[in-house]
Amino acid sequence: MATKARKRASAGDAASEQGMPVLEKIAGLLALHYVKDIEDKDQAALKLDAIGFTSREIAALLDVGTNYVNVARHRKSKKK
Repeated sequence: MATKARKRASAGDAASEQGMPVLEKIAGLLALHYVKDIEDKDQAALKLDAIGFTSREIAALLDVGTNYVNVARHRKSKKK
């Protein structure tokens, strides 16, 4: 009877099973830490946008819709 080799599970495998790679989780946590003191979601969205997060990522982090993020960007451009 042949025995099956056990595959060692890494931390990356566990996170991938949950639907989000480990580096994305870390980036999300760092982003939330970066904007934790900002009460205005528009300003938080703009800071995350300046860092390089996409509208979809910002919306997920701030628990708002992607349109909210796009409107915040538009308002910023009108102020200039």
